[in-house]
Amino acid sequence: MVAWKRQLILFGGFHESTRDYIYYNDVYAFNLDTFTWSKLSPSGTGPTPRSGCQMSVTPQGGIIIYGGYSKQRVKKDVDKGTRHSDMFLLKPEDGREDKWVWTRMNPSGVRPTPRSGFSVAMAPNHQTLFFGGVCDEEEEESLAGEFFNDLYFYDATRNRWFEGQLKKLRSGWRRQTRKRTVRRLKVLRVETRMRMKTVERSAVRRTESPLQGHLASAVPTSARDPAVLGEALGASLCPDTQERAEGGWPRPGRELSPMI
Repeated sequence: MVAWKRQLILFGGFHESTRDYIYYNDVYAFNLDTFTWSKLSPSGTGPTPRSGCQMSVTPQGGIIIYGGYSKQRVKKDVDKGTRHSDMFLLKPEDGREDKWVWTRMNPSGVRPTPRSGFSVAMAPNHQTLFFGGVCDEEEEESLAGEFFNDLYFYDATRNRWFEGQLKKLRSGWRRQTRKRTVRRLKVLRVETRMRMKTVERSAVRRTESPLQGHLASAVPTSARDPAVLGEALGASLCPDTQERAEGGWPRPGRELSPMI
């Protein structure tokens, strides 16, 4: 399936049950505006029935279909698989979206080996990127698959395949990158410690009472005698001699907690 303008174009596929299977090569379109399906009937010779093929849109507005897999029964309980490596172009005929035509393509260059199920993405310069895939080797009583991790580009403008090659990173660049990473981690650790200390100081300030701070600055910590506290806090809090003798000190509501 591929998105083409305001439609989704679906090609091929297969259906398998417990007793039989069938592969398709028909084409359907799903309209994203009306949410309706319609069957297309392109002219010309198209691909044989298959599944696992890949589709991509060309800069000229056509749809490329490449590769795939299918199997057919050669005798009772014996199937033969086929890996496809052919390519076809599906495009509107005379610019009409209700009339399509098939064209077989024969691109030049280095093409991928036969496979199915690979990944497709659009690359810069209107090129199609093909990655990976699987090649199934099927015999009468066994099935083995070879998976790929190679890379290919298809240039629809020049109708040519290119083999992709990834450049290896230089060792010097890796060392420089590692040094920069280590420096950033060191700076991050220092900043984290400073932030934690700032948070701790703020928490201590919030837990201190304003009166405790005033007393701690105005009264010596060794002061235990009420008279000394009276001098520090004012004469109104210091009892006279007669009141102390009568046992009326401290006054109700004026209890003082010992300073530590």
